[in-house]
Amino acid sequence: MTSVRRIQLALTDEQKAILDGQSKICNWLYNHLLEKANSLRFEYRVTQSEDVARQLYTQRGLRNMIPDVKTYNKFLCTVHSSPLKNTALRLSDSIQDYQDGKHGRRKGKQTGWPHFRSWKKKWFSLLYDEPKKGFLVEGKNLKVSLGQTENGKRIRVALKLLESFPSEMVGRIRNLRITRDGSKRYFAVFTIAEKVNVSVSDINKKPKIIAFDPNHKNLVYGVGTNGNAVEIHNLAHLKRMDTRIDELKSRRDKCKRKSVKVTRDDGSYFWKSSRKWAFFNAKLDEAYRIRREQTKTFLYTLSNQICKEYDVICMGDYTPNGGGITTKMRRSMNNQSLIGRFKKTLEWVAFRSGKLYIEYNEKGTTRTCSECNFVVKNGISPDVREWTCPNCGYYHIRDENAAKNGLVNTIQDKNLLPCSGHIPAVSERWVWWVTSSGVQSALRGCDGLVIPNTAKKLNRRNANSSIQMCV
Repeated sequence: MTSVRRIQLALTDEQKAILDGQSKICNWLYNHLLEKANSLRFEYRVTQSEDVARQLYTQRGLRNMIPDVKTYNKFLCTVHSSPLKNTALRLSDSIQDYQDGKHGRRKGKQTGWPHFRSWKKKWFSLLYDEPKKGFLVEGKNLKVSLGQTENGKRIRVALKLLESFPSEMVGRIRNLRITRDGSKRYFAVFTIAEKVNVSVSDINKKPKIIAFDPNHKNLVYGVGTNGNAVEIHNLAHLKRMDTRIDELKSRRDKCKRKSVKVTRDDGSYFWKSSRKWAFFNAKLDEAYRIRREQTKTFLYTLSNQICKEYDVICMGDYTPNGGGITTKMRRSMNNQSLIGRFKKTLEWVAFRSGKLYIEYNEKGTTRTCSECNFVVKNGISPDVREWTCPNCGYYHIRDENAAKNGLVNTIQDKNLLPCSGHIPAVSERWVWWVTSSGVQSALRGCDGLVIPNTAKKLNRRNANSSIQMCV
């Protein structure tokens, strides 16, 4: 398993200009190869030649053009071979994604044919994809190779990291990517190979286990072997951020009408956007960045808290598949839900913390009674949040029942409790939510505790039934 360590760079104006120049050269090479790809695409439509198809649609076809391009464009020699190679591979991957979508081999929205990149607006990241080739890191010092002069002398630049890179991780670095964000801050992103491998035998004899049922009513609902049930609420202002993003996109797109057609000397033309469009586009990029950073902080804060309290974390394998009833519901399920990112984040944090992360098959966990194993025919409607078993009469909370079944199935499959195998009944039901101060928690139905509005409504609705449901 690999991890990523992202460290900001402290650069001088001269160093920023050097990296910007490297990025512009990679952009130039990308556009140059795209021109050749467009010519090959037209030629293949006419001739149906296998050699042309092999050159255009294979991963190494465009990459093998780089040596010939460098002979006629000597400025490419000032860039290290790794970023140049990965520029061609990046274009080949885009073409392959287009082909996969066109022929039905790619799920989701179809990817279009690659577009030309702007030298000024789009910063091309510099990827050194081989360990110990083209870069060297020692503490806060990062030395990067750029290329060669006309005399064959290697060009290097010494950069400074804002924080020291751990010496014990240097030998496990797999690649380096230098990036720049929307605020024109530069980062060094290291991919590190982790050696930790957690198995069932490494866990304590009596581990604390929790099973989570992911859903769209809340983020997840979990039941643990300590007798606690935990309902984890989604990010409170996520919908508000998405509404703001939609508003900015709408206002930006309205400004397209004021775009001006500009004709070049060679007869080609492009549409130059207005200053108002550029203003809203910058605001939109900033809104996307804020949403990305806040959701990342939310997921990591939550994952760290879970790994502190439990040794084994079990997660249902539910994946949204576009089955929403309305357009808004489908959009919320597929594009704006944090379930997929939460799984990956929780898996990585558990891996780093030496805890065990397991995904279980949650098919049938909702319709199956956790007390008598009775299976409700034709399933249970999504709007039914609480139900009574027609066989034994036991009263269930929908998500809690599914998490219970997932917990039992995982323990039996993995033999996690070989000594006793006892799973206590739920004695306390907790609500978790994340604020700027960290993870906050409260017992369901307790008075005098600050709980988000969604939790308050839940408490009022279940104030009477929560006492009856406790086992």
